[in-house]
Amino acid sequence: MLVKINSIDTDNNKVKLTHLDIDDHGSLIPLEELELCISANDDSIIQALKNHSYACVFTEGNINDNNSTIILANGMTMDELNKEKSRTKDKCVCER
Repeated sequence: MLVKINSIDTDNNKVKLTHLDIDDHGSLIPLEELELCISANDDSIIQALKNHSYACVFTEGNINDNNSTIILANGMTMDELNKEKSRTKDKCVCER
């Protein structure tokens, strides 16, 4: 899932995120605010989230009950995010 990182609480191993989508025009659409758990013994997830404003995260558990745990996080630069937005926009144009 594509997310914007809002805050990281390393003391409680929690992260506040905005779940995002990309519409047909390449615009970011905020879907919902989430608070997810971070595995206490995986520094790579915390570092990926600390060093980026946006990320793709994979979770274990139901995200709607805020007890889901991030099991993998891949930070995204603004350049990577813009490329993804462009690809989405181009795909939608080609399908019409």
